[in-house]
Amino acid sequence: MKRILSTTVALAVLAIFISSAQAAITINKAEINQGAVVVNGKRAAANADIFWEGDPTKVATANGKGAFNFTTTNLPADCVGRLKIGTEERDVVIAGCAHPLKTGQTNDFGVTGSDGDLEKGTARSYTDNLNGTITDNSTGLVWEKLTSDNVGNFYTWADAFAVKIAALNTVPCFATHCDWRLPNINELQSLADYGHVLPAINPVFNNGVDSFTQSSVYWSSTTYQSNPNDAWNVSFFDGFVFPFNKNFNFSYVRAVRGGS
Repeated sequence: MKRILSTTVALAVLAIFISSAQAAITINKAEINQGAVVVNGKRAAANADIFWEGDPTKVATANGKGAFNFTTTNLPADCVGRLKIGTEERDVVIAGCAHPLKTGQTNDFGVTGSDGDLEKGTARSYTDNLNGTITDNSTGLVWEKLTSDNVGNFYTWADAFAVKIAALNTVPCFATHCDWRLPNINELQSLADYGHVLPAINPVFNNGVDSFTQSSVYWSSTTYQSNPNDAWNVSFFDGFVFPFNKNFNFSYVRAVRGGS
């Protein structure tokens, strides 16, 4: 009986130890508030030192129950902070955080401090989904890749919606998704890569031989505020942005889906 009892107690202690070891830090909130990063959570090692991006926070320790809360102006460039409490570390994605993308320019043209010298911004990253779409990993948007069969199709602004987008959203829908739309001007310009011209876009949108982007203008869904007869376009000749008449001009279209 004593042996059974001692074994039972040992197993119970082991279970508690395993349970404690598996209890990882839980993040309840990590977001931008008035320009600062606010983080709170639980299940941290009680009274442990807290480090954010390698620096101690103003709140030196988690409380005796493992709950923690701190505010910091240390906003990581990639919007993902490294949190360490005691011996446990983890990456924390910051909600509401957005940094401009790198322009794609790497040539400093001999000028220290220029864009090509500093290369500031969030790194561009794309995934070819091999189904006619490309995911921008930096923005979360999913783009139509276009092909040699449709890269030359152009439309009035109204037909961009009524013809192009409508066709993509007709069942069974393009790439099995029925929520394709015309990008707004900020989304469309996010594809402009100022390290390339003819076309000014990342080579992932090509097939290595043919360009699936016209070195010309593409419609956005954004109306030109000063003249509602115009809409904003991006020229992928060089990344130039300008308004174009909706009714009398034709532009190319690259559809997008996703976004918040």
